[in-house]
Amino acid sequence: MAGDIGSRPRPRGPARWQMPDVDAAALVLARQVRLAVSALSPGGRARWAPVLEPLAEPLEDGDLAAVRAAASRVRAAFGVGESVAEDLPDDEALALRDAADATLRALARHEMRAGRDVPERGR
Repeated sequence: MAGDIGSRPRPRGPARWQMPDVDAAALVLARQVRLAVSALSPGGRARWAPVLEPLAEPLEDGDLAAVRAAASRVRAAFGVGESVAEDLPDDEALALRDAADATLRALARHEMRAGRDVPERGR
């Protein structure tokens, strides 16, 4: 049990540096998230800042599952009823949405190359 002290669970799959396209897209998205949070904070438009702020860290340093979850949450912030785009300047909202989409596409390309595509339903 002494060996368990301070040990972190091993991430499944390859390291981030082995997937440069996913890593680069996730880092761009993390930067866009931080810019959006700083743009949302002043002027009383801070309702989306607490949603987005904790997502930057897994995008910068997380494993694939954490990156996918964070990118999906960023993309989900662009909902039909309420959207983070309503509280951001148009150019920043588009940059954030496009970075989330690029990260999710990079993850999908990686999974297809690795042969881990989602099996068909019913099989």
